[in-house]
Amino acid sequence: MKYIISETGEFPPQYKVLQEGEDGIWIPIFGPDPDLEDAQRKVAELQPVKKAVKKAAEPKKETPKKAPAKKATAKKGKSKKTATKK
Repeated sequence: MKYIISETGEFPPQYKVLQEGEDGIWIPIFGPDPDLEDAQRKVAELQPVKKAVKKAAEPKKETPKKAPAKKATAKKGKSKKTATKK
């Protein structure tokens, strides 16, 4: 079944919960109520809760990662010398 929240159009605002009938006509089943949260709560109560079937999550097996071997690189070439004034 489908449910909607409808505002009455009056001031202060009033809310009704409507249910769709088999013939497509919306029938008021709750309200009018000045609190929108009450109307939302009523819709939540009326709608069937879909139970999601969750499988137990298996723990992932982590393979130990080896750190790549670092190669010592020797600097080749001439070292820089700084010029000094005398």
